[in-house]
Amino acid sequence: MMGLIAAFTLLHVLFYLRLARGWKKIPIIRSKESMIPFSVIIPVRNEENTIESILRNLNIQDYPKELYEVIVVDDFSEDETINKLKQLSGSLDITLRVIHLEDKKINGKKQALTAGVIAAVHETILTTDADCELDENWIRSYNDAFDELTNMVAGPVAIRGKGLFARLQQVEFAGLMGFGAVTISDENPSMCSGANLGFRKKAFEEVGGYANNLFTPSGDDEFLLFNIMKRFPRSTRFLKAKNAVVNTPAHVNIGSFINQRSRWTSKWKHNKNWKVRLNAVLFFFDYLVFYGAIVGVFLQLIDPIFIAGIALLRFYSMYIFVAPVNTFMNGKKTFLPLLVFQIIYPLHVLFMGMNSIFGSYTWKGRKYR
Repeated sequence: MMGLIAAFTLLHVLFYLRLARGWKKIPIIRSKESMIPFSVIIPVRNEENTIESILRNLNIQDYPKELYEVIVVDDFSEDETINKLKQLSGSLDITLRVIHLEDKKINGKKQALTAGVIAAVHETILTTDADCELDENWIRSYNDAFDELTNMVAGPVAIRGKGLFARLQQVEFAGLMGFGAVTISDENPSMCSGANLGFRKKAFEEVGGYANNLFTPSGDDEFLLFNIMKRFPRSTRFLKAKNAVVNTPAHVNIGSFINQRSRWTSKWKHNKNWKVRLNAVLFFFDYLVFYGAIVGVFLQLIDPIFIAGIALLRFYSMYIFVAPVNTFMNGKKTFLPLLVFQIIYPLHVLFMGMNSIFGSYTWKGRKYR
């Protein structure tokens, strides 16, 4: 048993040290003088409380107004979102278009994004969510990242909020973002976020958009990432720039957090990328073995000093990776929330792994299995 624990710990440590090195190697995006036009797409459903903020953020972008348009795609909102948009339209200086999905049998975020891409005037597309906060140089940062060889750019997303629960979400998501950034840079993609994403319209069309993964409401970002990187190698990059960071709110309770993570993990079983599947399986068994070791300590089958050393080594290797990513994303201290997170994370991984297979979730008032 101790040999198995040591083997998984070695893999764990090497994995995070490799990620730390990979993150450090990703170049910072530098500014350039030339400018290209963008179409910004925001899919919405029941966003009456958030739509004004995101549009105000886009209205104050430090980028020529004639070089970007904003397309809001309504996915059958049942609240005052549309009325709110009508009220706002006259007070904004941006080119704003609102379009509506028309067939209730064909709905969801992927359909909304597809409708937005079809309607887009410009070749370069940016996507974000209605509950996000953008830096005033957000569009400019994407302009700096795109060149004639680039088909997709994945941007950084950070969790905002106060309190321990929010801080735990921050360090978790910083780790996920860093993992996605490194694997994209290695041409071995794992994840990205549709809350901060850019791509060429032509590349979207050539890979068929979301046609091969409409069966799951999640994965609009990752499946598109996989398809574009497969079809157009070495044309995707991670946007490592402070002013490109998009902030999204932390969940205020455990229920909403689990519901979101259930939606995210629901796509794992549909993922055809064997490397991503292998990583998920190894993560699951890594923490399963670790919990088994803790049980072994209580049963007096394993030396507690040995397990304490293992736990310290695991934490330190994760800290070396997550701390600089979290500082880049949030500018927040990492040690204490990551220490707490490391204690509860094994349970989180095991629970979400099982829930991704057997669980259900709701999203925007719709229930999925």
